[in-house]
Amino acid sequence: MTRRLPARSRFTSSRWAVSIAAALGIIGFVGAAQWNSSLARQEFVTSAQRVLVSAAQQAQREQEQLRAEIEVAEAGVREFQVADAGSQAARERLNRELAAARLKTGLVAITGPGLVIEIADSERAVPVGESATNYIVLVDDVRDLVTALWASGAEGITISGGLTQGPSPERLVATSSIYGAGAAILVNAVPLSPPFRIEAVGPEGLHDRFLGHPSYLGRVAQRIEAYGLQFASEARGEVTLQAFIGNTRMRWGAPLTEAD
Repeated sequence: MTRRLPARSRFTSSRWAVSIAAALGIIGFVGAAQWNSSLARQEFVTSAQRVLVSAAQQAQREQEQLRAEIEVAEAGVREFQVADAGSQAARERLNRELAAARLKTGLVAITGPGLVIEIADSERAVPVGESATNYIVLVDDVRDLVTALWASGAEGITISGGLTQGPSPERLVATSSIYGAGAAILVNAVPLSPPFRIEAVGPEGLHDRFLGHPSYLGRVAQRIEAYGLQFASEARGEVTLQAFIGNTRMRWGAPLTEAD
């Protein structure tokens, strides 16, 4: 014989089962939500880490690029400094060469130890029957004196003539000429008359070497002794020579051919 539960008891049991199911559903939903939230959080953290790593790598690349640019710039600065130092050395060398060239061409005034020479016509009476030319300063005398000075180491020479109020001293350069024109002597095409004053700048001992040079002793010294030409020379601790004033360009001529 089957025993049936009362209707109230069956209803109570059903409600209890529904409650348990609902509770389990809620627990499952909460668990699922928490699981999804954990996955989302983990994905967010991973994504953020990827962004940070990417940013760090980009920053590192930029830093390396900047470092490379800095190295290039520093290399350029070093090259510029080396080039500038080289250019400065080249400029200094060229300036020294230019100064030496200007000195040799007489285009600059110079001051230094040297000597002064004065030579004038003889005051002796010319003997009867003898040429008066022997008793005056000839162009060859001046040339021999200048030759002896150059050969003795003179670095610069000037020649002046007449009184102190006369023409300015003529600086001798590579293109200078010394010619005779009657009683006058042309130096750089400027006529000079006696007494002649020759000044020279050169190394120590220039005066002694000049007095012992064959170009002086060979003819001029003998003429001074024989005809009484007035002559004096003196070493000076400081002599100043003015710069050459004139044209240093070479001029020359060429013979014409039959075709011309």
